[in-house]
Amino acid sequence: MNNLTIEHRYVLDEILVSDDKKSAYLLGFLTRKLTHIEYKNLEKTPFLNKIYDINLSHEKIGAIYPVMINEIRKYDAIFKELEEEASISLLKSDKNWNISDEETSFYFTLGYTLGSASNYKREVNDKEIT
Repeated sequence: MNNLTIEHRYVLDEILVSDDKKSAYLLGFLTRKLTHIEYKNLEKTPFLNKIYDINLSHEKIGAIYPVMINEIRKYDAIFKELEEEASISLLKSDKNWNISDEETSFYFTLGYTLGSASNYKREVNDKEIT
């Protein structure tokens, strides 16, 4: 994510060193961006209903991702660097998912809560609604 600056980039590079943790975290981060767009347009967040419950698994993460991207595109938005890094992490982790469902939910929730951080800055202009 060369064009994406997260003040605490070390979280992805040094703490979440495995791709399974990065995948869950980045999908949570993207979910927060999507729910922000939804609320801005609809004053509600229907995508959260698709997450089912807080106990996410590798299979649920994989099922959520294409639905999430489709929903983001419905609002004519794109989060290029986040989507690319999430895709790469998902591909790398596909055969090496070593975290439990509880850990998956935990890292997803961390990404979700940090997805609204004010230190998320863009250096390129994608069609992102902020």
